[in-house]
Amino acid sequence: MLRGYARVASTTDDAGDQVERLEAAGVAAGTIRVDTSLGTRGARPALETVLGELRPGDVLVVTGLDRLASSVLHLVQVGQRLHALGADLRSLDERVDTVGEGEVGVLPTLELLAGLQRTLVSASTRAGLDAARARGRRGGRPPRLTAESAAEAQRLYDEGRSVTEIAEKLDVPRTTVYGHLRRPT
Repeated sequence: MLRGYARVASTTDDAGDQVERLEAAGVAAGTIRVDTSLGTRGARPALETVLGELRPGDVLVVTGLDRLASSVLHLVQVGQRLHALGADLRSLDERVDTVGEGEVGVLPTLELLAGLQRTLVSASTRAGLDAARARGRRGGRPPRLTAESAAEAQRLYDEGRSVTEIAEKLDVPRTTVYGHLRRPT
């Protein structure tokens, strides 16, 4: 059975064009679900409904992949759900049709692309942090102990004082003291 899904970005948009295209593709009017989703992270109750209605052998038809998912990762997650349900995906704009593909085809390719996207974001973040460090910027919270206080903590520790005593004297948590100690090897 063909089931349709359409999404518009705001309450002023009209899903009429998408619904007409889905019907022209053979989707019965009563099986088309429409969401109004504000933003990429907005709730999509109609998508959850249509995914709940799918049975093995059914095909989810959308006008475009951008109407179905907010990111490549989200698309992969929806694709995995479809695969687990034994359902297929057809996108009219991109001419994607997973019917009869088996284990090779669009969904595994999308999983690879999602992995690539995560890798690129991670690499970009690392490059940005490295560039900031090269400019002398440090990330994270500033140290609670000054260099003098850290040296005092180390001296007291080397004298045999407990970490609890040192923490009370410096008015910091014990974990802070532990973070600044160089323990003898």
